Amino acid sequence: MRTKQISLALLTLSLLGAFQVSAQTEVAAPSNALRIATGKKGKGYSKLFANINVVCGDKVALTEVETEGGLQNLTTLAANQAELGFAQLDTLQDMKSSDEAIGALQAVLPLNMNLLHILANAEGYNYRTETKYLVLGGKTVNVPVTNFSDLKGLPVAVVGSARALGRVLDRSNAMGLQFVDVETDEQALAKLNDGKVAAMFSTSGWPSGPVQRLKRNSGLLLVKFDMPVKPPYQLVKKNYENLDTFNHSFLAAPNLLVTRAFSATGVNGRAVATLQNCIQKNLVNLQEGQYEPAWRDVKNLTDTFGWPRFASAKR
Repeated sequence: MRTKQISLALLTLSLLGAFQVSAQTEVAAPSNALRIATGKKGKGYSKLFANINVVCGDKVALTEVETEGGLQNLTTLAANQAELGFAQLDTLQDMKSSDEAIGALQAVLPLNMNLLHILANAEGYNYRTETKYLVLGGKTVNVPVTNFSDLKGLPVAVVGSARALGRVLDRSNAMGLQFVDVETDEQALAKLNDGKVAAMFSTSGWPSGPVQRLKRNSGLLLVKFDMPVKPPYQLVKKNYENLDTFNHSFLAAPNLLVTRAFSATGVNGRAVATLQNCIQKNLVNLQEGQYEPAWRDVKNLTDTFGWPRFASAKR
């Protein structure tokens, strides 16, 4: 009996070992895999990568490089820590003069629009006047926040690419915003719920995972963007049924999948060209199948909004 128990235990250990080896084999990416910088798991860029990997992973090996979002994707590409990455057009334009490697990036494909999601407390933002104006004997003031313009002079938490976008909007609209930089949506939500900031800014395609997970009784609302809009931005209307929000105006900016400037005849250049071709051939499948709704926003594959295209695509 004891011998059978020992044998069974050894068999179990053997099977567990084989499973672990198999799991490691599946997770480990080939050394020649194209590294694609995305963003946080559960957000738009990571979801788009997952879709691309499903339809094109058998044509070219891909591996995801998780980052904080589009802004860090650009610095990741500049540091040769990825071959491709997702980024907003406005972030590219704002960062191109900061690093020659960023300015040399090329557009593989135009993608969906990224929306600026602004969340605030439904009951408004409270502050003590002595804290705001440094005088004694102040009082608690409540500021209702339903529009972007209501945030003038107030503290806001910014995540990922919203760090750069928020500052651009602050300068162009003379808002005097007080920025609190955080790494994740969860950290921003915590500060918002604790009353430490009047709002949080986060960019994502529609629907945003963190926003979609909020409940009706969360006490939070989506803030409308009510300021003048100039290219490359536009206003887009979307719905979040979970927050009883319909026909809501979001500030939107185009996304691009960009690559480092590889030679069309080199190993990486050929792999990027293969990936580009594969996505183009599977676009209808991505738009009509069980994939992210963001693919439906892709209309013209040759329109990269004025950003230089990947060299092999010019032939």
